[in-house]
Amino acid sequence: MGSAHLFGLATTSLLSGLIFAVLLNSTTGCHALFQRDELPTVPYDELPFTVIELYNVADRVHATSRRTKELIRARTALKKVDLRESGRFGTAWRLARVDSVLARVDTERAFDWAQEGLAAAEKARSLRPGKVYGHLYYAACAGLLAKSRPTEADKLMNSVVEAASKAAAIDPGYEGGEPRRVLGAIYLYAPSWPSGVGDLDEAIGILEGVAHDHPQDPRNLFYLAEAYRRADDRPKAVSLYRKMLEAPRAGIWAVEGPSYRAEAKSHLRVLDP
Repeated sequence: MGSAHLFGLATTSLLSGLIFAVLLNSTTGCHALFQRDELPTVPYDELPFTVIELYNVADRVHATSRRTKELIRARTALKKVDLRESGRFGTAWRLARVDSVLARVDTERAFDWAQEGLAAAEKARSLRPGKVYGHLYYAACAGLLAKSRPTEADKLMNSVVEAASKAAAIDPGYEGGEPRRVLGAIYLYAPSWPSGVGDLDEAIGILEGVAHDHPQDPRNLFYLAEAYRRADDRPKAVSLYRKMLEAPRAGIWAVEGPSYRAEAKSHLRVLDP
């Protein structure tokens, strides 16, 4: 690589840093999406400059990694967009998405990630109420917030069900049936009436429909297996866990699969020793 090219790269990096320093000062008082600057980031000069490139970083990380460091890089890419153009819909829903994943994998800061993601999802819902993303990731982040703060779970769960139901009504097939899968999981894991919204029969009905419509997504098989296990239908649960474990490790399943497979194997050791 020639010295002129290296100089050009260094100059571009310096200019990017100066431009974003100006942007940071100029956005004071704006309704930026990020309110918790103490959460970890990566240096801005390690990231591209344009909005589309930064969105590509966030999308690529979501599709390929569940490592905390990479997810934080995706969040920082969105933070960089927000410094340039605060309050964009594309930034809001992507932030809610990455925060919903960070709240699952970075348990020490789960509450902070979920809280930030919930605010971003609410912003996305206000900007584009007819789109699935804000409602779906609102439900996911609110559910994770309830998990990390059980004392707040009761007041959150009705809004979780409402948001997941809206997402399912708008686009039930999004991401392999994720809106209905989230709704089914809420009914599956939440405490039952009168202390919560949990309803095992409702969960089974929803999850059977999702697994029927999207059998190619092993996550649907996992949650239906979980429902049958809780209903003491051991043969169906064992069959679905095993079918899930046989699924090809491709696409999003290659990224999301390890934790699901570990849990399925743990249940199988009890159900089918």
